[in-house]
Amino acid sequence: MKFAARNALSGRGASLAAAVVVGALIGAVTTSVAAARDGGDRRSASRITGLRAADAALKTIPGGHIEGLEMDYDGRRLVWETDVLAVDGTWRELHLDVHDGRVLADQIDRPEVSEDGDGCDDPKSDEGVAGPAAQSAALRSAKISASRAARVALEEVPGTMVSVDFEYRRTAHVWEIDITAENGTAHKLKVDAASGALVANISGGGDD
Repeated sequence: MKFAARNALSGRGASLAAAVVVGALIGAVTTSVAAARDGGDRRSASRITGLRAADAALKTIPGGHIEGLEMDYDGRRLVWETDVLAVDGTWRELHLDVHDGRVLADQIDRPEVSEDGDGCDDPKSDEGVAGPAAQSAALRSAKISASRAARVALEEVPGTMVSVDFEYRRTAHVWEIDITAENGTAHKLKVDAASGALVANISGGGDD
């Protein structure tokens, strides 16, 4: 046993041991890089926060109301996709560069049938508003904007906001904000669109 140990630490044994160690290190680094890439850590790729993206969208559409904002892929590009209700009543979809906030796309977004309010015919459901006109009115009447709701959520859970969406309800409309906390935990928060009060904070596992 002692002889074998000496051989392992000298000559070809030492070279083999060193090769094993180097191989293990390379494997660990490769695995780490691949995990970061495959995990799609979009937040680290973005230099523009959600709040800055919201500001850029409203500079493009002055007087507009943001309905939703989300970091997502536009083909192969990572963008901030933003839905905005313009002053003239049209719905616009903007794609903003995550690196500098440039507008990469600006198009009219026509509401689909499914966006007319799920559950609006169910008397037991609190979700859903019938028709685009009612949705527009609800969004315009919200006293709390998307940006302000996001700030409320970020005060509760410091981290990176990855999306904010206006949820239409029969009674009290709410903003739903997804945040990845500094420790990697995903949080889904809801903020009352009329009062700005935090009404829910649901935490999940680590963000993949």
